Amino acid sequence: MASSGIEARRKAALEVGSAAYLDRRAELIKAAANVFRERGHETTLRDVADALGTERASLYYYIGSREELLQAIVSEALDRDLAAARTIKRSKKSTPEKIRALISSMVLGYAEYYPHMNVYIEQIGRIARQESAWATEVIEETRKYEELVLGILRQGQKEGSLRDDLPVNVVSMALFGTINWMYRWYRPSYPETPEEIARTMAEIFLGGFAVKP
Repeated sequence: MASSGIEARRKAALEVGSAAYLDRRAELIKAAANVFRERGHETTLRDVADALGTERASLYYYIGSREELLQAIVSEALDRDLAAARTIKRSKKSTPEKIRALISSMVLGYAEYYPHMNVYIEQIGRIARQESAWATEVIEETRKYEELVLGILRQGQKEGSLRDDLPVNVVSMALFGTINWMYRWYRPSYPETPEEIARTMAEIFLGGFAVKP
């Protein structure tokens, strides 16, 4: 009965969406992302509560379970990148400009949602092996994102701004591999800014794939 009462209060608070409630929930999710990055899949709600300096019971007003926390962390990162990619693809930019914008979006996503993206990359293999509706949705959304990027690369090959002698599937994996590896080395204290990291990666990628004028 007590549990169902907390659940009802949490649902009502989410529906109302007051600034104070959502800010505290965001703070909790941020703290949980840091704990997940440090402890991995073994993270517990007690670990998150300890990181926030509060009691585990007080978390239930904001989050229902450890899995719900992980879902919130992953969904925030993935939703942000997917929305950005859709906007970039619809834009009137040239394909090389779209690629620069994509790379910038990916890199800035690591910085803005640090360490959410780190947790997503580290957990995606485990998520893919689950049979829950949420896991299925995450994999579908990930594939949609990959298809958006592939679509931009294919358009560049078709219009002649990108080399057509390289298999686009391999090129896209090289792009994802380069940026996703940031989860191993990027920290907010990194000496170069996210903007400089994005510019460097775009120069390297387009230096090998773009057709020279």
